[in-house]
Amino acid sequence: MSGTMVRGCAALVMALLAPRAVAQDLEPTQVVDEVVVRGPEKTRPETVQAYSRIDVGDALTTEDLTKVERRLVATGLFQEVHVRTEPTTVDRVRVILEVKDKASWVVAPTFALSSDNVGGGVLYAENNLWGRSKKFATAAQVSTAESGLFAGYLDPNLFGLPQLRMSLEGQLRSDRVDEYRGGASQEDPEVVRRTRMNSASIAGELGVMLFERVRAAAKYRLMRVDAKAPDETEEVTEPAFSTGPSQRDASLRLMVGVDTRQNLHAVMEGINIEASYEVSTPDVWSEFRYRRFGLLYRHGLRLVGEHNLVLRGEAAAGMDLPFHQELVMGGNSLRGFVHRQFRGDSRLSFTAEYHFPLFTVRSLAFRGVAFSDTGLMLWRDIPEDGQLRDVNGRVVRGYLPNAQEGLKGATLAQGIGAGLRLYLRNVVLPLVGVDAAYGVNSGEFRFYLVAGVNPS
Repeated sequence: MSGTMVRGCAALVMALLAPRAVAQDLEPTQVVDEVVVRGPEKTRPETVQAYSRIDVGDALTTEDLTKVERRLVATGLFQEVHVRTEPTTVDRVRVILEVKDKASWVVAPTFALSSDNVGGGVLYAENNLWGRSKKFATAAQVSTAESGLFAGYLDPNLFGLPQLRMSLEGQLRSDRVDEYRGGASQEDPEVVRRTRMNSASIAGELGVMLFERVRAAAKYRLMRVDAKAPDETEEVTEPAFSTGPSQRDASLRLMVGVDTRQNLHAVMEGINIEASYEVSTPDVWSEFRYRRFGLLYRHGLRLVGEHNLVLRGEAAAGMDLPFHQELVMGGNSLRGFVHRQFRGDSRLSFTAEYHFPLFTVRSLAFRGVAFSDTGLMLWRDIPEDGQLRDVNGRVVRGYLPNAQEGLKGATLAQGIGAGLRLYLRNVVLPLVGVDAAYGVNSGEFRFYLVAGVNPS
């Protein structure tokens, strides 16, 4: 009986695999004789070919041509992409890559409008430096909650290899950090302590993509952070962070995961699951000691035509986090609530967004979005005296008097709403969006506007 069952299972497996094997055998395969790039005015032909991942001598099928076209669209460099072949000899072809560049640079105003964070600035961004897809951006912003200068450089095609990615960035920031009375049901959340945090930081990241789906990266960050005394007009005046000389914070972050996402104009497809570990100790030239663990899930599903369901879930936990490295929720990260309203060392969050086309005016696409944001924030461990100290006895976090640890002090909040998104197909222009959100816990409506790139 057991032999019969084994033979039966084997036959079933072969039956399931047979159609696929036959389909693969019947798929016409041709050998690439030549790769020709046509159309780009700025992008260098070798850059276009590098992103196509097609070279002379490669075996090519109809399915491969579709993959090449999607790769080129996903770069964000081109408003139009057409991939076709021309026969050269028997079973050999010339691959034609026809592309039309987007305008690669932009100078634009930036805006931030959300509960407790209003302001704006100016942005310059170049998406295709030297025609090699290198990216540079610099921005200045002044807002009620966070102001500063930002500069960043991204090379997604290091040494001409799309598998290698490097980024560098620097920031000068001045943050007004408000801490609110606990609970998500307040219609007008009460500020109980207000602290000014100034910082300067630089960071670099090196990443590698294997098999177009497995991604690993290492990021090193170095910063100086300085806290001022709390606002004496608020209820709590005990410092949230030591107000002595500025301190050096350095960290090393390691990440590995699966990433098959592609942004095909306004639609995101694919899945991303990644795990990360960040450590700050004297071994990485830091004056702090803390750790942070993270697990991230992102998924884009194309439904009907240009309809797009985008899911995002995250679990994060920190150990001995200082004030300036704590986890936060609220504002654009949890719509329906005040900017950075909730703080903690452990966070669970989930967002679902349904994007759909409304209408198009020439190259400008108007899209709607319906969303739901849910978040759980808590403190796992608070010292008995309410103060977290480093190895030198310096206070790196002074908790609020009413702070509670564990699930009894946890905050579960949800916001739902709808919004509008604008995309320009022929210009590398940052997303413009406006959202109206209803805080289920508080019963309050709040509005959010973001235009351009926020330095944070």
